[in-house]
This record gives sequence, structure tokens and C-alpha cells, in this order.
Amino acid sequence: MRRLLLLVLAAAVLVPHPATSVAAPATTVQIRAIVLTSVSDWSRGARRDGLQVTGNADGELRLADGAARVRGDDGAVVGIFESEVFTDTAAIDAVGAVWRAAVPPGTELRVALRTGADATTLGAYRTFGAGDARPEADPQALAAEAPLALAAGTRALQLQVTLRAATQAQNASPIVSDLTMQLISDPAASVRVAGLTAAAPAYGAATLTTPPQVITRDLWSAAAPASGITRANPQGMIIHQVGDDSVTDPVRFLRAMLAYQTTTLGWEDTPYHFVIDADGTTFETRSGGPTSSVPRLASGDAAIHVALLGDGAPRAAQGLALRRLLAWLGQSYGIAPLGRHAITGSTLVVPNITTHNEIVPEAADPSAAVRDGIDALRRAIDETTVRARWYFAEGNTSVYDEQIAIFNPTAASATVRLLLFAPDGPSEQLVSVAAGARYDLNVDELFPEASDLPAIVEANAAVVVERSMDRGGTDFSAAAGIAQAARVWYFAEGSTDGFRTFFTLFNPQNVEVSASILYMKGDGTTAAPAEPVRIPPLGRRVVVVGDGLPGVGFGTRIVASRPIVAERTMTFGAPGSASETGVHTAPGVRELARRWYFAEGTTQAPFAMKILVLNPNAQNADVAVTFLTPDGTSLTRRYAVPPTTRLVVDVNEVVPELGVATTVESDRPVAVERALYWADQAAGTAGPGASAPAFSWNFAAGRTDGNYREYLLLSNPAAAATRVTVRLLPAGAAAVERVITMPGRSRYTLAAHEVAPGFAAMAMTVRATRPVVAERSLFRGAPGDLPNGGGETTLGVPGDQP
Repeated sequence: MRRLLLLVLAAAVLVPHPATSVAAPATTVQIRAIVLTSVSDWSRGARRDGLQVTGNADGELRLADGAARVRGDDGAVVGIFESEVFTDTAAIDAVGAVWRAAVPPGTELRVALRTGADATTLGAYRTFGAGDARPEADPQALAAEAPLALAAGTRALQLQVTLRAATQAQNASPIVSDLTMQLISDPAASVRVAGLTAAAPAYGAATLTTPPQVITRDLWSAAAPASGITRANPQGMIIHQVGDDSVTDPVRFLRAMLAYQTTTLGWEDTPYHFVIDADGTTFETRSGGPTSSVPRLASGDAAIHVALLGDGAPRAAQGLALRRLLAWLGQSYGIAPLGRHAITGSTLVVPNITTHNEIVPEAADPSAAVRDGIDALRRAIDETTVRARWYFAEGNTSVYDEQIAIFNPTAASATVRLLLFAPDGPSEQLVSVAAGARYDLNVDELFPEASDLPAIVEANAAVVVERSMDRGGTDFSAAAGIAQAARVWYFAEGSTDGFRTFFTLFNPQNVEVSASILYMKGDGTTAAPAEPVRIPPLGRRVVVVGDGLPGVGFGTRIVASRPIVAERTMTFGAPGSASETGVHTAPGVRELARRWYFAEGTTQAPFAMKILVLNPNAQNADVAVTFLTPDGTSLTRRYAVPPTTRLVVDVNEVVPELGVATTVESDRPVAVERALYWADQAAGTAGPGASAPAFSWNFAAGRTDGNYREYLLLSNPAAAATRVTVRLLPAGAAAVERVITMPGRSRYTLAAHEVAPGFAAMAMTVRATRPVVAERSLFRGAPGDLPNGGGETTLGVPGDQP
């Protein structure tokens, strides 16, 4: 006889959630059970081909014996059972199934269901996916891992059980002793996805890969969070599929699935940490986040379980959401997309990103389309993972010849995404940069005469990116990108006395940002614009320091409401000249420091060198400036810098006619820059130093052809000697290597144009046995002449960044 049992899930107290979202209704989810277990239950079926019902264990279903057996087209023995049509008075949202059966080797058992609004509208049969899912109360039983979602208004259903024995196992038979269907209804009005607010997850390590927007569990579920969560550091990520493509109400299905898995199967929670619907909406589904261990599936592997809602190939939006989610999870929890790991408590080694049925072959999920695409998915996730991001606030092809150079110092090929934010919308370029190679983008060719062109460069490898800007042959500027946006920026250099100073502020956020500016002069007085600067989403603003602060040098602090990117450009010319020939652009300082290091520096004619120290604190800063020479001798000068004051050290007066490296030490965090001007102040360069030495440095750009002279400047601020290996990497030619031994507290200059002359493009790497500081200077002018064509100095990128 048909047995119908009613189980009711009590309403749970909801976890607080943002007021802008719609709460999950705190109402009951109902589960009703239809049980087939006795001889009369199995005998009352509408179809029983090639089967027999025995009285063993109060009623078993198995393949018929002897002549009653039915053979399929392939010669296998097949039996099919179809139940009577069950009709319920209440609408059914989903159906789960649990069955006790023996399935000997060489045999198969399939449990399927078809449904409709009534007995005349039944659709096609859909199979319950069973694999390693087991009810907590009966570990010997088999169960559907997740319920089947039903169309709205479903009230009728019919069960089908198919038994099959291969030719070589004809005398064997699957045996089904009982089967329970769980009819799940949620009488609450559905929680619509459109009414829920997605947000970045509140867990995981900080990453360059952008966190996805997820709908937290408390917003869609009326069930209480699981208690007694067991934690484990995830080693891999496992992909599932649940439901099918007919699911039109993801929230109703998720509520039904959670009820089935926790009530019918007795699990402590759903095993899926996240579920992604067909539209790409990502739901947080398991309490406790990705470190909540799942003992139920995949041999208990310490993994993050992600389920796709559907039964075929993922739709475009769903596949994109999956790649972004797994890229973020992989970076946040240290799971390499192309790596492998051993399953917890086992010697079996599997890919870090795998499917459920790769680990458990009998599992029915995910679909063949997902399994067939898993290798491509792993590669796509690796390419989606952002391991380097560089920002450029400045960009202008109407005044400058602008190029972006990308150097890949890693041992693997890099996929690089360049975003140029033109006024009429962003432009994207995707390029591949081979291991150890470099790529050059001529920005003028893409956007000629563009005066507003900030950029973001992302890559799945730790590439180094530089931007160069040439002002018509008179002077040029170059700088590595800014690795991180910040709310606060400092600049020690700035002047309206013979200079024009501009601050370029780029907002990489999707919302408007405001920024306040404070100028700090040498006498301790300050000035500020009357109104904050408003920076549009994904746009920039240029602040011109002009009539409001005339004829004075200053340092600057910029404080924004959200992280932005800030650069400073200064233009200038020879005294009395009507035209501006000189230019330099430099990034701001986002973190003050007590120590600053510079490898480049000279007071030999025609150079004028200054060290600029900005003390934005409310207290005095005691500063020691030490100059290091090639032979290891040094000279120190000490200064007291009052609060909110900029100090200018004229290095030509302290150490005349000498090439030096510089170390600045302060008892309070300060910002420090070095400025070099030459050719009667017709050209120059300025920028911040390094806040710490490093074992390795990388440079993306450089050239030694024509009238270019390139120098590598090294500073060893430690007392002990160090051995430095320099590799010059000219485009299209073999690397040239030099090994240098530097005494303690010394400076060294390598003329790259003498070591590897005649190259229009050249990257460079520096590796040392003790931490050093490395800068590159590039000058343009005829051999033997002054650098009358301009020049620049660029701090390298430490090898352990970005």
C-alpha cells in the first residue's frame, strides 16, 4: 500500500541581514514521504516488465528468472518498474529519493521520476543522481544527492525503476527492498532573486582577483545556520550540478534542497559551499564559509564544493560566474588552478579543480558537457586569476608619445589584459607574453590625440609594467605602474615657482569618489582647495596647482573617500624660457616610512640634486640623510623637520661633484623624494625612493640604441658586502649577464649601453645575495654631449611583488 508520512520543518530564527534586502520567509517547509517497501506496494505498479516481486524482507523487486527475462538491444537483461500515478492535493516544489538496494558488479540500477500538473500531463522521466550520497541514519542506503526541482503547480508524479544486468552478469540482478520519495513543498511566497542584495564575501584572504558578489545564506534560507562547524583548510575545489535547466525559481529550489539534505538525509548542512544559477547569480549555501569541511561527499576531501544549477552545459553567464568564483577562491585559499593535491587521508592525487564524478566515478554529476570541458575550465580559471595589477592615472597622447611596456620575468606564459579608459568608454586589449619576454603597446596608435587616458593592466602572472611618455624630443618620463589603489597619498615634490604642477587622480571604483587636498609648505603653513575634488566612476580628474598657491614649493597629502590612484606631473623650462621643455611624472607615496633608499644621485655638472622630505605629522621629525659613495665611504647630515612641513636638502651644497646613493632615516614616518635637474633646468626627473631594499629587482623598459644611454644604479645600504647578478634582456637577442661585488654601504653604476649597445627595447633583472636597491636612469643626447634630449630615473619593481 502507498504510505504517506508528513514531516514539518520548524521555522528558524533568521540571521540579521542588510535592510535593503528581502528576508527569507520564516515559514515551514513541508516534506511528505511516499514509501514503497512491501510486496503489495511493488505489485501495484502500473508496469512491471521483466521483473519479479519476492517476499524476501517483506518485499523485494528484482529481475525475472529464466524465460521471463527481457533482453535489450545489446543483449543485456533489462527490467522496468513504473509505479501508479500519485496525485497530491498540495503543489510539490521538489522531490528527493532514498532507497535500499544491492547492486552487484555488472549490474545497474536507475531511479527516475516524471511529473505534471495531473495524470494527463506527465512529462519525460528524469533520473535521480546517486553517487556517494548516504543518509546519516542509514549509511547502507542509497540516496539522491539533491532533489529534482519541479515546475510550479506540480501535483502528480510517477516513479520508474530500471534494473539491468550486463551479458556477462546475466545471473545477477540488482535488488530493491524499499524506496522512499520525499515530496517537498514550501508554502511561503518565493523569495525572488531580484529582491536580494549581493555583496563581496566577508571571508578569505585579500586578493588581487576581484571577489565575486554573492547572496549570503541568511537572505534566502529560513533554516538556522549549522552548529558545531568543523574547519579544514581547503586543498581543492569540486564542481557539482544540481537541479536541471527547468529551474526558474532558484531560491525556492535551494530552500527545498536544504530541507531535503538536512531533514531526510540527516546531514548537518548542505554540502555545497556555493550554488550558481543559470543567470550567474552566486549563492552562499553552506554555513561557515569555504573552510567548513564537508564529510559527506568526495571521500571527505578537504575541498570547496561548488554546484551549478542545471543539468547541461553551463550558460555563458553561469560559466563566467564559475570562473570568477573559483579564481577568487583559488587565490584566497592558496589553491593553484593547474595544481594537484592528495585527497585527505588518502594517497590518491587529483587535480585541484575537479568534478564530483572524477573523484567518485559512480556519481551522476556533473554533466558530460562539464566533464568534457574541465581541462579548458582549469586553464580559463588560471587565466582569470589576477596575480598582478598595475594602475596608471596619467595617460595623454595629445601631448606625449606614450608607450606601455610589459615584462614577464616568470617561467610561464602570461595572459595580460590592458584596459584603457578613454572618455567614450573603456577599451580592452588581451595579449600573451611568453616567459622571460616583453610586450610593447604603442598607445598613440590606439588613441591618437587623447588627453584623458588612465589605464589598468592585469595579468595571471607577476608581470612588471612601465609607462613612458615622451614630450616631443625635449624630455621624457617613465615609471612603473602603481600596484595598489589607496585612500591616502603623499607627494614630497611640488612647486609653482618656475614649475607647473598637476595631480592626476584616477578612480577605479564603480561609484563616485571625493578627495580632499592639503598643501604643506617649507615654513609649516598649509593651504587647501575650497572644495573636495569629485572623481567620477572609472574616471579621472586633473588638479592644477596654480594661482591659489603661487611661487612656492610644497608637499601634498590627498585623502579620498575610497581607494584611488594618484600621480603628479610637473612641467618646467630653462630660466626665462617661454616654452616648457622639461617634464616628469611620478606616483604618489601610499605608505609613509621611517627609511627611504635611493640608488641614483649625482651632483656632477650639469646636475642639480635635491632630497625632499615631507613630514605630514603633528610632531617634529628628526631626519638623518646619509650619502653613500662607490668606495664605501659615507657622509651623514641631520635635520629637524617641523610638523606639516617640507624640507629641501640641496645635495650639491653637501656633497659637490660626486655620484651618490642616499639613505634617509627618520624617527617618524615621512615621505621622501629625490629630484634631479640638468641643462639649466630644461630637463629633470623626480620620484619617491624604495622603503626597503630587496634581493631582486625587475625593469620592464630600457633602450641603448641611437643616442640613448642607459645606466643601472645599485645601492648596498648594509655594512656587509653583497654579490649582484645583472641580466640585460634585449629584445630578440640573447641575455647579457654581469656579476658585481659591492662593498658594504656603497654605490655602483653599470653602463648598460656599453655592455649591450644598439637595442631599441631591453628589460633587466637584478639578483643579489643581500638586499640592495636598484634604479635605472635613461638619458637621451649625442654621445659625449650633455643629456639635452631629456631623461628619466625609474625605481625597479621588487621581485617578490606585486
